Amino acid sequence: MIRQRPTPVGDTLQRVLQRIDPDHRMHAYRVWTFWDEEVGEAIAQHAQPAGFHSGVLSVCVDSAAWMQELQFLKEGLREQLNRRLGEPLIRDVYFVSGSVSRAPARAAAAPPASVKRRPVPIPRLRDDKLAAVFTQIARAHAKRDRDS
Repeated sequence: MIRQRPTPVGDTLQRVLQRIDPDHRMHAYRVWTFWDEEVGEAIAQHAQPAGFHSGVLSVCVDSAAWMQELQFLKEGLREQLNRRLGEPLIRDVYFVSGSVSRAPARAAAAPPASVKRRPVPIPRLRDDKLAAVFTQIARAHAKRDRDS
């Protein structure tokens, strides 16, 4: 009888988390929580993050003059934000013209409500207790999304 080596819990957890958030999108949405602090008040008055998709952070800018100025600062902003995120999640910054609302800090910190995620199936696990733990994690994750 050949025994298989046990699978480390960390490996299984990594696979589940990859299924829940394959693009690390929610990690990148932390930008909303520290944007003003990182870019400074002058830029924050005229530009705010608007969306994130496939490594591209969209930033809404309220005037052509500021859009041009931010184009010159784009690479530095990207590097600065990735440094704060702790990993290179943002591969490009795309500026779009629009109005910038100065919401209270708490509301500005939340990602846009338009971000929808589909339910993630939990992989079949031989250990019922471990499967129950992952089910709880997925439910808590889904509840957090509904509540925010």
